[in-house]
Amino acid sequence: MTRWPTALAIAALVSTPFVVARQADRVGGVDRVALPADVTFPEGVTYDPAQQVLYTASAATGTVVRVNLDTRASETVAPAGVLIPIGSTPAFPAILGMKIDASHRLWIAGGKTGRMFVIDARTGHVLKQVEVPDPSGSLINDVALVGSAAYFTDTQAPTLWRLEAHGETIGELEPWLNFNHTVLQYDSGANLNGIAVTPDNTALIVAQMGKGLLFRIDLATKAVSEIDTGGADLTGMDGLVLDDHTLYAVRQTAVEIATVQLSSDFSTGTVVSRFKDPALAWPATAAKVGDRLLVVNTQFNTRDAHTETTPFTLASVPLARLTGR
Repeated sequence: MTRWPTALAIAALVSTPFVVARQADRVGGVDRVALPADVTFPEGVTYDPAQQVLYTASAATGTVVRVNLDTRASETVAPAGVLIPIGSTPAFPAILGMKIDASHRLWIAGGKTGRMFVIDARTGHVLKQVEVPDPSGSLINDVALVGSAAYFTDTQAPTLWRLEAHGETIGELEPWLNFNHTVLQYDSGANLNGIAVTPDNTALIVAQMGKGLLFRIDLATKAVSEIDTGGADLTGMDGLVLDDHTLYAVRQTAVEIATVQLSSDFSTGTVVSRFKDPALAWPATAAKVGDRLLVVNTQFNTRDAHTETTPFTLASVPLARLTGR
């Protein structure tokens, strides 16, 4: 029988110790950040600079936690059972990319559930839940925020989904852009994954994971153009972090972070650095926090064999290490 937590359980925030584990032989200031025990196989991450806290979640159970970067304490915002009903067996992964807005709302991509969630980051209350028309044909992978609208990538269906807030009201799901008649062509492999917003909020940068391609999507015209990277190997791209015209692309299958310097009009890009380190473990999404990149170590590649290392971690990498300095 499917059990849902009570309202009291949803609102309860459980504090657990949070530590940064530093290895004595770590070179260049790369650290591992340990996550709470109930965060298994994390994938998404987002940073709230106003509160100086991180949010991440378990892709297996849907547990969402908040990490205070000052006190090194973590709190459970939404326990298992809020987003993924206890007793259900959704296809893995169920919770992927996430972003937080200025109204303390977390916008969360629901992976193979075909759902998108909006929750109150302070209480864990679900403000909105929507589902694509054919959940079995979708994998909702990542999300970017532009103004009051959230754009979700779908790795299986050639659609960019849009969900917009009107004040405190969240609207209905819109299939905002179909890629069938654009230069961005889907195939049977892994398609759209990471997504980022240009600094002027006029365009989106998206990664086609299997082909290793980057594209620019104009928000005003919906025009899609490929970013010329000179044939650089960027296959396996997962999360994207865009810092002005510097793009940090987390290559999951290559277990590296590729730094791509984009041109002023985002039409071309040059790989200026490729970063590998033992602190990376099948990495996925990332968030820029000050002068560091915090990268989620999913360990998805260990799940079937049950060979994961616990606790699960984030890799904390100085930006200087990612730009070849």
